Formats: sequence, structure tokens, C-alpha cells
Amino acid sequence: MINQNQTNPLLVRQHPCMKGTAGIFPEYEVEDPRVVSRLVNNLMYLFNVHEGDYLTFVLGHGECYTNKQAMQHWVYDQLGSSAIGHDDVLAFLSGQLKEQLMMEVCQ
Repeated sequence: MINQNQTNPLLVRQHPCMKGTAGIFPEYEVEDPRVVSRLVNNLMYLFNVHEGDYLTFVLGHGECYTNKQAMQHWVYDQLGSSAIGHDDVLAFLSGQLKEQLMMEVCQ
């Protein structure tokens, strides 16, 4: 039996900049730049997006110079236009991106 006063080492924050009690994660807004950066990285991995600028016009952000910039703007647009729960955000964005890319293929 584990003593309730002992801290589980797996729940202790490893990064020094993370504040809060062990085992309780701080609440981040979905629009937080750190969260958006992780979402963009995950989407780029899931959709096998490489360096380049081919997504800038497909996603409607021709003012961007790279796929990553275009994806960041697109994610902010999606988050601003829909109320998404923290647990559903990656699944929602994946579905929206798939729809957006399929529209371009079908045209």
C-alpha cells in the first residue's frame, strides 16, 4: 500500500518552469501559443506535411511563407470560429484539415 503522503515520482513535474502541484496540470487556454505550437506539430506529423509553402494557398493563407506558418494561422482561425473542448481539439482539427484538403483535391 502506498502512503498517501508520498508523492508518486511519475506525477512530479520534470520541467522546472512548470508550476503547480504534482499530479495536477495547469489549465492552458487552447489558444495559448504553446498549445497551438503543439497542435500544429501534431497535425504536420499526422498529415505528413513537409517543409515548403504548398499549403499556404490551400489553407487560405497566401500571406504566409511556410507550411508551418500557414498551419498556425489556420489553427487559430479554426479555434476562433468554433467552441472546442480541450479533449476534442486535436480530433476536431484533424477532421477539419482532412475536409479542407479533400475539398482542394476534388476541385
